[in-house]
Amino acid sequence: MSTTSSSRRKLRTTGSSRALAAAVVAAALAAAVLGACRGRGGETFVTYFSGEHGVSLRHPASWRGDQAEQEGVWYRYFLAPPAGPQNRAPVSVTLLAGAMAVPVETYAQSYLAGHSLVSTRDEERQGVKGRSWVFASADGATRYRLLLLAANGRVVGLYAQGDAVAVEKSQATLDEMWSSLTVERPRDYPVRRWRDVETTLGIPASWTQTREFSGGGTRLVQYASPPLAVDRGDQTVHASLSVTLEPLPAGGGLPEYYQATRAKLGENFQVTSHQGFRGGYVDIMRTETPVAVTFIKRFYFAAGGRGCSLSFEAREDIFPRMSRWADYIASTLRMSGEPEAAVLPTADAAAPSAAPSAPPSATAAPRKAGR
Repeated sequence: MSTTSSSRRKLRTTGSSRALAAAVVAAALAAAVLGACRGRGGETFVTYFSGEHGVSLRHPASWRGDQAEQEGVWYRYFLAPPAGPQNRAPVSVTLLAGAMAVPVETYAQSYLAGHSLVSTRDEERQGVKGRSWVFASADGATRYRLLLLAANGRVVGLYAQGDAVAVEKSQATLDEMWSSLTVERPRDYPVRRWRDVETTLGIPASWTQTREFSGGGTRLVQYASPPLAVDRGDQTVHASLSVTLEPLPAGGGLPEYYQATRAKLGENFQVTSHQGFRGGYVDIMRTETPVAVTFIKRFYFAAGGRGCSLSFEAREDIFPRMSRWADYIASTLRMSGEPEAAVLPTADAAAPSAAPSAPPSATAAPRKAGR
């Protein structure tokens, strides 16, 4: 497994950087022990996260992704590797999100119409309720699965279709994808508490703690994201999060903490963006070695005589997928008894719409909506 925090960059040889480097190596080793990230069907799975729509999904790394938008509904396609004489994907899964002003049963009719219903049942993910259906074409040659979850006038769902034989062979993979669908709501993330410094942070269940140590009044806790990509040899690529809790400089506040931390990081970390974020700061930094470029999104906060930095690190190709997830997590931080702040919205507030037509074909050339 490869991580963004392994040997892809060199740290300055200060006392603090040596400690951090040791922790990073330990994090990589701990993450490697977690397993090969295999799904039930023997596939290597990676996680897709949409910050705009507040949803994540595990899918086979070998499946191609594409995306489109139609009638106010966003679609993200996952296409199985092409097969057969027509060289097309025998199975596709579509992740969808949009506004909804009707019950899920009504919304589903555009998918179910003209097909033979096999089964249906109630569903729930992260407290969001919905329903699922299994159905087939009239001749049985094509099979389908549909899952719809509804809350606050919005719908999130999965829609699978494919040749009957291919769907049967992909059953374990589809089950894995269906069970992994997650409505990402920061207010519901499991909370990590550091009671001695009155600090809490919401960490998604899919992120794994890999290391924690403290000394000299400073605590460092590290986490690894779920696999976000796959390198050659099926090595999974992860983002990392380092949480640092430490005393503020004597008589200082947030500006002094920021300057002191920047001085410790050194010139290898080039700041490309500096902004305010919920009473603190957030920097985007870039660091480069002869073999890789890494980006860091680092949040700085100060309260009650302590500083807290949240440093999210990812390889250049992974960073755009991780950046909004970092915002979600950082929005949950509370220090020294601060009142709970409103968390980031998980979807844009689109105008309600009626039930849509069936999604645009995943095998056609959809209109791109951006990554």
